[in-house]
Amino acid sequence: MKLQRKVGLVLGLLLLFGGLTACGTNQVDIEVAVAQTLSAASTIDQAVREASAATSTPVIEPPAATEAPPTVEEPTATSTVVHVTIPSSPAGVASFMTDRSTALLASERRAIGDNYDINLLERPFSPEAMDYKDYLDITRGELSLNPPFVYITIQLEGGAPADQDVAYGVEIDLDLDGHGEWLILGQVPPDSTWTTNGVRACRDSNGDVGGPTAMRVDAPNSARDGYEDCVFESGYGLNPDAAWIRRDPSHANYIQIAFLFSLIGSDGEFLWGAWSDEGLQEPAYFDYHDHFTITEAGSPASESSYYPLKAVALLDNTCRWGYGFAPTGTEPGTCYVPPTATPVPVGSISGYVYEGYGGPGPSSTRISGVSVRLGQGACSSSGYQSASTNGDGYYSFNRLPPGTYCVTVISSSLPPAQYGWSVMYPSGFGGTPPPNPYRQVIVAPDGTITNINFGYARNIG
Repeated sequence: MKLQRKVGLVLGLLLLFGGLTACGTNQVDIEVAVAQTLSAASTIDQAVREASAATSTPVIEPPAATEAPPTVEEPTATSTVVHVTIPSSPAGVASFMTDRSTALLASERRAIGDNYDINLLERPFSPEAMDYKDYLDITRGELSLNPPFVYITIQLEGGAPADQDVAYGVEIDLDLDGHGEWLILGQVPPDSTWTTNGVRACRDSNGDVGGPTAMRVDAPNSARDGYEDCVFESGYGLNPDAAWIRRDPSHANYIQIAFLFSLIGSDGEFLWGAWSDEGLQEPAYFDYHDHFTITEAGSPASESSYYPLKAVALLDNTCRWGYGFAPTGTEPGTCYVPPTATPVPVGSISGYVYEGYGGPGPSSTRISGVSVRLGQGACSSSGYQSASTNGDGYYSFNRLPPGTYCVTVISSSLPPAQYGWSVMYPSGFGGTPPPNPYRQVIVAPDGTITNINFGYARNIG
């Protein structure tokens, strides 16, 4: 009877511990419950021993050597994770990046997109043999926010086999400095049902991910422990609904991860990158290129002296991209951002060269084929551009940056006249033969200056 009471008490305590876990109690509470359970079991065991010593008990002879030893079934306690909030489906894409595919080089057992120095890994091959694994080759990552979850969709060259020990994940950099704060990594499930089984959410509590120089290779240091604080695993930890994984029901080659936005503090701006990993799957080793030297890691570039892959194989990652802001490309680890093209200036100067005593109106005759010069600076500068008037006596200079210009008509390019030409507009250029008239113009940014006209009259007798 005393032994039965002992077992009953132990079972009760163990079931209490399971209930705490199922209700989402935090890690501190669980550890306290464990300690209390072990202490209680020890106390009960001591009491039973003392009571047994006070009474006589029959001696049980051991079985003969030819008999099998008796089987004793130990009491067990099981707990069930109770989920309250289950992911649905991603909403519109809020952020995405693309990643180089290695499929075309697979037959050559090599890749060209790997840069170990900056933590950009393209290694969807087995070590040494360099067998290509298309289900590790990421081609695109997408992020969407459909509260309360953040969704990550990882697109691959091939679908993950059902029996493969492969994980997919997302790395989060909250302060945009290249040193990640969170890693959510999940074992691929057998089907498209959301599950927390095999999913870990690990954070870097002591700030050593990435080593001294973020996203740049550093010498290995055994004191660094990467994402050492795994606060969620398979439904146990901070919140039973914290992180999930599934195969995308609509695309055989896609994997989807969902995690509660609150897990990362509902931060409105962060950098993120996608991972596939069938090799190391060790959050404490991050960043991988700071844990292994290039000699230990190997290289997928066939021309490299470190070829083939060794310790760091069977994985792929993307560059990082921003959620909630547009990266400039200066943030460590971000995807390449093409430089902003210099804006093409759209300023212009135009006008007419005409024959007449008034302006270039209906009573005037437009003069074609006249040479017009443009100088950059005060008059009488020239040499920046040149033009000729068309059949309507019109000329123009386009794509001009803002500034001061000088427009000059070359009088010698006027058509022949029996007694020559005189300048009528602008005034002040009289005489025979006339000098080359000019006008100074200031062009504002994107400014359009029209009616910079020049009028001539034929001399009489």
